[in-house]
Order: sequence, then structure tokens, then C-alpha cells
Amino acid sequence: MPPKKKKNPQEPLLIPEDVYLRARKLLELKSAPKAPKGSLTSEEWCISPALHGLPELKPVVHYWKQCAVVKYEEREAIKAPSMMKNIDSEEVVKKRWTRKEITELQKYLKSQTKQANKRSGQFLKQLEKKEKKETKRQTVLSSIATLSDNMTEELKSSHRFVDKQQLFDKRYMIGTKLGETAPRNNVLIVVEASERQALYVDETKDEVQKFLNTVISETGDTFNIATFSAAAVNTWCPTFQNKDDPKKGLAESLKWLNKAVNPKALTPQPFPPDYLGMLGKFTAEGVPLPHRIFLCVSGKPEDSGAGAALDFIKDLRATRRPPVKGGPVVPINVVAFNHELAREPDQLEFFTDLAGEHGKAMFDTSQEDLKALDMMLKSVATKTKQLAKLNKKLDKLEDLSEQCDGDRQLLQMQLALQKLLDSDYEVVNWALTVEQPAET
Repeated sequence: MPPKKKKNPQEPLLIPEDVYLRARKLLELKSAPKAPKGSLTSEEWCISPALHGLPELKPVVHYWKQCAVVKYEEREAIKAPSMMKNIDSEEVVKKRWTRKEITELQKYLKSQTKQANKRSGQFLKQLEKKEKKETKRQTVLSSIATLSDNMTEELKSSHRFVDKQQLFDKRYMIGTKLGETAPRNNVLIVVEASERQALYVDETKDEVQKFLNTVISETGDTFNIATFSAAAVNTWCPTFQNKDDPKKGLAESLKWLNKAVNPKALTPQPFPPDYLGMLGKFTAEGVPLPHRIFLCVSGKPEDSGAGAALDFIKDLRATRRPPVKGGPVVPINVVAFNHELAREPDQLEFFTDLAGEHGKAMFDTSQEDLKALDMMLKSVATKTKQLAKLNKKLDKLEDLSEQCDGDRQLLQMQLALQKLLDSDYEVVNWALTVEQPAET
């Protein structure tokens, strides 16, 4: 095999003028990446920022910084540098320099591209390290935001629930569900005496006591209290009693209520109570009709007594003369305390019919509502603790968002400068290897 022909170092070779002048300038200025000291800055770019303003470098640095794009408004001032994709273009000005001079540039650029690639990796590693920490911080921030939004929504939901259920309505906090007003005379308060009503003794007594203390004491004159069970009807007084009676007035009625309405008295009584017997006793011939009945019960009776009671009260209202001229006949305000029955249509239908056109019927769901609200607030309390832990965790994490933004810009510029050197190195290699046209 014959030895390779030694190439003439003085052989003139064509090379794009801007590439040669740019590489020569960098070589003359001994441009090289500085050794890093701590965090990488712009001073550690593969081409020092101090050289970016040189005439040979300024336009091409700008070009690569813009990701190899010449903006339309810059088309007159900035031209794309010579590179392999446009090497054969007539717009690329080429001149001849000796092979020795170009080889010198090739060796220099080979070293610089190698160092530039290494430096880009260092900038990337620096960014990734900070981004990892910042991502962790952003995850915590996202969790805090999500948790805060969930807490806000749960609190709004609890407010809506409270408003819908009228849990803290002044009418029921201070007043009573039995009603805000009552007739002046012949007011009858009746409480169901059964094992089921025994479950709601406290709620029942609370409503009756508030009714006596806030309505009867203010606007009433005569009233009576009774309990009715499956076996009998028990009354506080034989007939309607004046609230201001010195011996058996309002205070005495409250004492009787505590004795008659308690778990010990109610639990032995079976369900259902005798609605028909109760209504018959207080509306019998010769007995003064109640101007309004205020009824506390657990729920609709499950036997035929429900139908019989409705038939009786409807017939009574159709045939009896009202006790007050122009007034209704025995309207009833009903409060049913078994909240589990509130969603059953037949329950509300029964009590609505029993109440009549001038009465009202409602279920006291406050016990269930308070439990539901308690669960909502416990959920908020749990999230509050979680939020406190996340905020404590956040306090320990440094905010690196601005540093990450700065490092991204540093990396972007470093990659642009690396691309500049890689492109020029490709062109120099082309000049040394391509078949050169004869010199004219």
C-alpha cells in the first residue's frame, strides 16, 4: 500500500470568510471556558460574555440566541451565518487561506466544542438540581392550594347546609319549631308518650319549654298540656288554665312537664299512641274546642289509626263551628322528631293532612343535621392540621423559582454558544476535506 500523499500546508483552500474570521478572532483572544468556582454564571459560558460585542461575534451570537432565527424586522441588519446547510449558496462569501491556517483553526475549534459540550452538561446539571428542589416545593404549594380550596368549599358547603336546614335560625335557637305565635286562649300542647318518643325526650321538652316561655308567657292567657299514649290521655289540668294563676300557673306547668315527659315515663309505653282517642277527648261534645293544638310526636302511626285519625279530623273541621268567629277549626302545629322518617313522603303527607290548611307540619332534623355538620367541621379540622403540616414543610424549602429561571437563561445561552462553535467546526472540517475548485 503506497504511503499517503502529504498535503501541502501552503495549499490555498476556500472557506466562508465569516467563519474563518470568527474562529481566528477567538483563537487570537485565546477564548476558552473559565474553570467553574461554585455556582456557574455567565462568566463560565464557553465564550465569555465580554467577547459577545465584537463585530465578528455580535450578529452570530444574536442569531444563535434566537434559536437560529432571523426576525422579519431584523432581516436587513442581521444575516444568517455561514453553515453547512447554506454552504453552497451564492450569498456565502468564501475566500482562500492556507491549509495550515485552517488546520490550526480546526484543532482549536475541536478543543472548544469538546469543552463547550462538557460545560453545557454542567449548566444542565446545575439547573436540574435546583429544579428538583423547586419541583418538590411546587408540589407542596399545589397541595396547600388544593387543600385550601377544599377547605373553603367544605366551609361554604357547611354554610349552605346550615342555611338550608335553618340550624341556627333565630326562630328556632331562641324561639321554637312549634310556632312563633299562638291564640290567646284555649291553647293545647300535646306530647306523644311512647318508647319511640322517649328517644327524643330532651329535644321535645326543649321545644315545649321554649314555647311556654317565649309564646304563652308573652301573648297567651289560657292553655293546657297533655300526653297521649296507646292506653290513655293524661292532662296537666282538667280544662284550660290561666297562665297567671298563682297556684297552678305557668311555673307549675313546667314542673308537670318534667314529671310527665321523661324516659322513665315514656319508655314503657308502646308505639303507636292512640291518635283517635286523643282527638276525641279534646273535641267531644260539651268540651271547649282548642283554638289550636301544638303536637309533639315521633312519627306517623303504622296501623289503621292513621287513616281513622285523618277521617275524624276532616269530619270535625267540616261539621263543627269554629270556636272563634271566622277562625279555623282545630288547626294543628305538628313537630315530628324522628328525623329518619323525614324523607318518607307518606309521613309528611299524613302530618300535613292532620295539621290542616291553617296548621303546619315539620320534622325536627336538628339532631341529624348537627351530626352531619359535626362531620363536616371535623373534616375541616383534619384538613387544617394537614395544612399546618404542609406550611411547616414549606417553611423549610427554599424558594428557588427565580434561580431556576436564571439558570434556564444561562443554559439557553450556553447551548446557543455551543451551537455556534459546533457549526463553525463543521464548516472548517468541510473546508479541509471537500474537493477544492481550481484557483482562477
